[in-house]
Amino acid sequence: MKPHLIITFCILFTSVIAHAQTDLFDYGFTRNLHVPVYHSSDTLAQPWAGGMNSVFFSPIDLNLDGSDDLVAFEKHGNRILPFLLQNGHYTYAPQYARCFPDLHDWALLKDYDGDGRNDIFTYRLAGIRVFRNTSSDTLSFTLVTEQLPAWYYNGYVNLYASPDDYLVVEDIDGDGRTDVLNFWVLGKYVHYLRNYSTTSSDFDLRLEESCWGHFSEADDNNTITLFTDCDDKGDENNIRHTGSSMLWIDIDGDGTHDLLVGDVDSPHLIYLHNGGTDTDTYMDTQDTLFPSNAPVVLYSMPAAAQVQLAGENRPSLLISPSDPSLSKSQDLQSVWRYDYDTLLQQYTLTQKDFLQGEMLDMGSGCSPVLFDWDSDGLLDLFLANYGQFDSAHLVNGFLTSDFSSSIRYYHNVGSSSQPVFQLADEDFGNLRALNRQALHPTFGDLNGDGLVDMLCGDRDGTLTLVPHNRITTGTGEITTNYLGISAGAYSTPQLFDLDGDQKTDLIIGNRRGLLSYYHSNANGSFDFVTDTLGQVDVRDFNLSYFGYSVPCFYRDPNLGTVLFCGSEKGHIQYYKNIDGNLDGAFTLAEQTLAETIDGVPQRLREGIRCSAAVGLLDGDNLPDLLIGNYAGGVSFFIGSDRLPHGTGITVMKEENFRLYPNPTNGLVHCMPTDTQSPIQSLDLYDISGRHLINSTKDSIDLSTLANGIYILVVNSQVRLKIIKQ
Repeated sequence: MKPHLIITFCILFTSVIAHAQTDLFDYGFTRNLHVPVYHSSDTLAQPWAGGMNSVFFSPIDLNLDGSDDLVAFEKHGNRILPFLLQNGHYTYAPQYARCFPDLHDWALLKDYDGDGRNDIFTYRLAGIRVFRNTSSDTLSFTLVTEQLPAWYYNGYVNLYASPDDYLVVEDIDGDGRTDVLNFWVLGKYVHYLRNYSTTSSDFDLRLEESCWGHFSEADDNNTITLFTDCDDKGDENNIRHTGSSMLWIDIDGDGTHDLLVGDVDSPHLIYLHNGGTDTDTYMDTQDTLFPSNAPVVLYSMPAAAQVQLAGENRPSLLISPSDPSLSKSQDLQSVWRYDYDTLLQQYTLTQKDFLQGEMLDMGSGCSPVLFDWDSDGLLDLFLANYGQFDSAHLVNGFLTSDFSSSIRYYHNVGSSSQPVFQLADEDFGNLRALNRQALHPTFGDLNGDGLVDMLCGDRDGTLTLVPHNRITTGTGEITTNYLGISAGAYSTPQLFDLDGDQKTDLIIGNRRGLLSYYHSNANGSFDFVTDTLGQVDVRDFNLSYFGYSVPCFYRDPNLGTVLFCGSEKGHIQYYKNIDGNLDGAFTLAEQTLAETIDGVPQRLREGIRCSAAVGLLDGDNLPDLLIGNYAGGVSFFIGSDRLPHGTGITVMKEENFRLYPNPTNGLVHCMPTDTQSPIQSLDLYDISGRHLINSTKDSIDLSTLANGIYILVVNSQVRLKIIKQ
């Protein structure tokens, strides 16, 4: 197979912005990993790494020093988390994340071409996309194919892969060429795709065995049936089976590889022992609670990676949930590490929060809020979450997980020039007992007693007032459904004097992605003004029908009132032109904020359902920024010098462009959603990688082509799916 598309991603990518602009970003931000955070007397080793929920680890040499480091792919937000091996410890190194292409659903790194450098296999359009590691002086990758083909029965088609499966990419038959194990399109059976290529650096995959291992999975649970010939396809209308994970591994050390299988809605790994050989595989026994001395119990669909960790004589197992749902993960202890005990001759559980325990991690979701709670002149940090995993149970055969939301209070015990955060309260206001989800706090005096109260939004869209005395002394009553205000599900309130009349107004974000505005009145209450404040709308319909807006208004002494708004898609959108324009449309100045890396701006994307907190923390009068994400963590950025637009490295992403109409019966237009991403070229390919059309305009005509799926490559970088019908 010849590469059809050559796209290189690396640190020194040439900027493709043709119109250099001389105006500056309004704000500069530089990532800071060193602001201390204390839990009791212990300092978190890497608090600002962003949290983990559902990760899959792969080894890779990030800094090209000849030693393997680690990279984790976070499914809940499609984030890349690189970790450098330094002095026997893995240290978060976010500067390497920009060297990776956009990845989604799943990613695993394997050396398929035998050059000693791990390449990337990832999901794309019901198939597998492959990037070759082409690092020289710096880490870089080249796109080899959008769809890995394979010979099934009568010809070459795209090798099927589910967005929810972790499949096997290994040299199964020991001939030096990379093969693939994947599940049949409806699950149940494993297919063996053998690589018949004449060279180790290429692919010629052909279906070798449609009943590899001679076992099957049940349609609606994780029951494994051994000694089957896979002749029962069952009901092909059954779409219940939605995911499985596999790890090809020699568990018992007999020289023959076995299989570990995880399944959606199940917390366990099943160990299938291979009673045959690697070329004639026959699973003859199973252990449904692996390993026997400390079985994996991880909701849901645990996926195991085998990684040689520093200081270990044999590879370890790193196991994390891989269920695609955002509301099933066993979130706070979701990275289990098993090391091999040579005396016991089995894997033993050594840690349930590998690397995760060194981070600020709230479980599922994290919304940071800055407020000086103790009036000492220093901004304290409050972290709220969607919830923390409590328990799981089956309802009509489907897994349901229970989450309860809470708020942590970190007291700023540093100085005006150096913040230091000390955990002061795990459950601020004792709200976890309410069994709510998606609490989001804001602070102000709402009952006129001169004391600061807390107002919280949550999943049901109403507001809850927690008076000051309730928090400090346990007296006073919590008021639910405060003032009967409901601005929509997943309400995210902010108390802020929006119109400058010295009275605190109420602005509320919601799942729709819009903002509601309630003006403070003379009675100490609020009057509804609008549910489309500033015409702010953070939805991206290419991603979701929802926006999950989280407002953070900030009054800048030079720029006036500005807005940093969180979103479902993982961007903090920046608005200005607010003062004196509350009845109009705010100006979207930045579709996404940028951070400064090596003196150049890089677009920020910290993970889905992100939210921002902005304030002065280090005494330099430049606002600092904290960003929370759905994986439960938070990132810290200090204010820094502003940089010009259109300079430095710009690697464009899918969300920078929108196609319409799509599906189409002919003409399709490509529109940039970001003014920093002009259309320079459009190239159309079929899903086998064959180039069809080139255009330098912002539209392309498919009317002469057959109905089906096509790939549009924008500016030789970004790949978008078009459906012709």
